[in-house]
Amino acid sequence: MFAFALLIHPTCWALTPYPLFGPPPQEPAVTTYKAVPGEHAPATYGELDNWLAQRARVPSINMLGGDFWLVSRFSPGRTVSDWVVMFDNTYYDNATILVLGDDGLYRQFESGADTGLNDMPRGTAAVTLAPGHHYAIVIHVMSKFYTALPRIDVQTRLQYHKRRASESALMLGSLGVLFGLGIFILFVGLWIRDRSYTLYGCQALILVVGWSFFFGVPQGWLGINTEPINFAQWFILLPVVHARFTIRFLDLRRHAPRMANVGYGIALVSIMALPISLFFPSLAFLIATLLVSAVVLFSASMGVWSLLHGVRRARFYTLAFMAVLLPGTIILPVNFGLVPSMVDNADLLTLIGNSCEAMLLAFALADHVKLVEDGRERFRRGMQEAIAKASIDPLTGLGNRLAFNVMIEEITRRENTDPALGTWQIAMIDLDGLKHVNDNQGHERGDELLRAVGEGLARLGDLIRAFRLGGDEFALIAYGDELGQQRLARALAELDRTLRESDYPDAGISFGICSASTDQRQFSSADFAELIREADRMMYVHKSRRRMERVADRPLSELRSD
Repeated sequence: MFAFALLIHPTCWALTPYPLFGPPPQEPAVTTYKAVPGEHAPATYGELDNWLAQRARVPSINMLGGDFWLVSRFSPGRTVSDWVVMFDNTYYDNATILVLGDDGLYRQFESGADTGLNDMPRGTAAVTLAPGHHYAIVIHVMSKFYTALPRIDVQTRLQYHKRRASESALMLGSLGVLFGLGIFILFVGLWIRDRSYTLYGCQALILVVGWSFFFGVPQGWLGINTEPINFAQWFILLPVVHARFTIRFLDLRRHAPRMANVGYGIALVSIMALPISLFFPSLAFLIATLLVSAVVLFSASMGVWSLLHGVRRARFYTLAFMAVLLPGTIILPVNFGLVPSMVDNADLLTLIGNSCEAMLLAFALADHVKLVEDGRERFRRGMQEAIAKASIDPLTGLGNRLAFNVMIEEITRRENTDPALGTWQIAMIDLDGLKHVNDNQGHERGDELLRAVGEGLARLGDLIRAFRLGGDEFALIAYGDELGQQRLARALAELDRTLRESDYPDAGISFGICSASTDQRQFSSADFAELIREADRMMYVHKSRRRMERVADRPLSELRSD
């Protein structure tokens, strides 16, 4: 609908295209004639009318290629004598530009992709024109195909240099943006092994090569003869990569599998069209235009569809294709020869649109990275929360046996850099009287006793980590010197006294503390296993001594009844 609105707009049918990149040139009317092999151009301005009478006039050039004469008459209206004749608005293989004047002027220039003489971004001829005289521009052009209806522009040399500087800077800047982003994103894709990044990097580099061929960089700047390959083959290759990039980036195989098959179909047709374009070069540009139009329409519509269906990564993606659709809508009717160009350099405008698309798609890829990282962060936090829940005893809030083993593994992975400050200590603790409380006062009362012990152990200090290993068994991992071990023993004894003097007279704790060697720097799992066994043995010794003390304190009558 947007393309149709542009086509019916009067601007599309204006005789003079809208200037975007510099001072507007004068565009005299062009008459087209069919060229016959062996024909020669007129030698003087006076022979022109007689020469034209013998030519077969045609409405316009054939977009599928051929030989044509283009004739335009011009009379300079300024006092300026330095002028530039430009043959532009289309791609062509060879052109002979002849300028004739009634003052006897005869200047001939060669231009075109095959000659390597194309003055980028268009073929130009510098001439000196005298005010008040009449001149004719006669161009013999030959090409396998044409990309638009050709135009002959005439401009003063000063205006032309301003315009050329602007267009050349924009062309090279756009190619530089595409090349830089393509190399960077391709490297990122290969580094992180993400195929969507790799495909987009390849797409940007294909655009760089295709546009460089179009503007004659290999031929005019590097002197390379690229025949039979021209820019059209690169643009036919573009949908192969671009359709697959769209499918992977928007995850169409999961969200819209039928449309993903459409994308794969476009890629397959493009692969089949490549050899056809080489065998039938006159069809190359037509094929490229159809395929590029199809893949851009496919990608843009899939971007909008994904955006409407809540796919967040489609935000910048859809915006990027809006940057391509606008110049594409302008240039598409021109490429088919339906209308004259509504802007002075639609090809450069499309290249700028491609570079804007590349930048916006780079934002889309960066947004994709952020989404992936956010997902990974949520997963990491979820795993941490799950591990934390799995590592905490729900009754006492202390670490459980899993947390106890994990902490030992962490300790074994690092070195005790300064043994003079202390060493690792293990305390094994057994809660006495829990069964008696459960049997006589109920399990809820027993749970309160376990929580009280857990709260007491949790308050022992920052360098002491408490664990409930299961049932009535607890453990401590501490770091300190011999004085610290003595303070820990006194704190556990105080906790035992507090329990017996509170509401749990029959409860208490038995414990054993064992320290590693003070000069030991590295600990293994076997070292900690030995510490645990020794602390456990000392705990049972403490338990036996406490049992004997309780028996000694009981009255003789209770012992006889037992």
